Amino acid sequence: MKTFTVFIVLLFSTFIYAQKTPLESLKEKVFQYNHAERYDLSIKLLTDFISDEKNSTDDKYNAYLIKSDIYKNLFKYQHALKNLEAALQQGKKGSNRVNALQEIKAEKAFIYFEMQDFEKAKLLMEELARSGYKNLSNRYLIFIYVQEGYFLLKEKNYTAAEKKLNDAVEIAEVDYREDLPIILGKQIELYNTVQNYEKRDQSYKMGIDIAQKNKNLKYEFYLNEVFKNVFSNNNDAKNALIYQKKCDSLFALYNSNSNSSKIEILEQEIKNKNFDDILGKKQQILIYLFLFSILLILVVLFLLKNYRKYKRQKTTVEKQNQIYQEEIERIKKLAQKDIYVKKEISSFNLTERQLEIIKLIQSGKNNKEIASELFISENTVKYHLKIIYTILQIKYRNELSNFVVN
Repeated sequence: MKTFTVFIVLLFSTFIYAQKTPLESLKEKVFQYNHAERYDLSIKLLTDFISDEKNSTDDKYNAYLIKSDIYKNLFKYQHALKNLEAALQQGKKGSNRVNALQEIKAEKAFIYFEMQDFEKAKLLMEELARSGYKNLSNRYLIFIYVQEGYFLLKEKNYTAAEKKLNDAVEIAEVDYREDLPIILGKQIELYNTVQNYEKRDQSYKMGIDIAQKNKNLKYEFYLNEVFKNVFSNNNDAKNALIYQKKCDSLFALYNSNSNSSKIEILEQEIKNKNFDDILGKKQQILIYLFLFSILLILVVLFLLKNYRKYKRQKTTVEKQNQIYQEEIERIKKLAQKDIYVKKEISSFNLTERQLEIIKLIQSGKNNKEIASELFISENTVKYHLKIIYTILQIKYRNELSNFVVN
């Protein structure tokens, strides 16, 4: 009887697993990879899924959203925005076009908010508010309410800000408790501003407990950074230093650089594969052209019997060959040409502090000298540099010389 029961359970489990859609299976695997911090495997899995013609437009739309979220968590905001644009193109062709347009606006607002480009974030949120947040799930509403609460806090409308943040907490408590630290971080800022230190400290403790329970180092880092800034604003240097050290320790644990490097290697491998595919197609075209050329020569030889026809055909062949030669030369020049053009830094969304750091690096100063000149720690300089590299999509310090800072 026991054996029979086990058999029935296994059979039922197999049946349930077989009922999973390709997208559900994808999300499950991506979750497992992300939990193990193997974001490179997640990106590869998502890329293969998107490339598979058997998958629907709606499923590809969701895959791009997941991909964008991974890049956002790795602070690669430009990559995240690029994948949102790709998701938008799929969403426009899908069965839920209106939903897709709303969700992409919300996702972009969240990214701009994290990039501290508050003007763009606010414009998108105002558009969403005018639509009554139509077609947006509760998870989107959580982050929208958090951002609205932050803007109300900056406008010194503390009562409205607290209500908006409490609305976000109420939604998150039900189904998204793991995202509560984001809301609690803004509550910490609010309660510190109104000098309700008891509630401030309660929000911090609650957020840290949730982040640690879910092993979410990014949220734990975020809460400690908020607390560090709180004490800095309160001119409490002793406590600010304590939480700065916690931030430094958590940032090392998060090891975002390592994860980003794996992603960049994978991206290059994908580009190389695409290049090989294009090269293979070009080789096929060259073979066809070669065969065509042989056939053309045979035709020319045949047309030698008639001088006028031969001359006309010869002229045509010469022109065609000239076109081919010019195209080949053009392709060669494009392949060999090495262009280095300095880019205007104003086209990127950088803060004044980030621009100051870039100018100092371009003047030949090291991190220690920059920290001394700006009255900040070397770790803070490194943290700013990481964000700068992400926004400018560069890897090395000397690449900053390719940008013009006014």
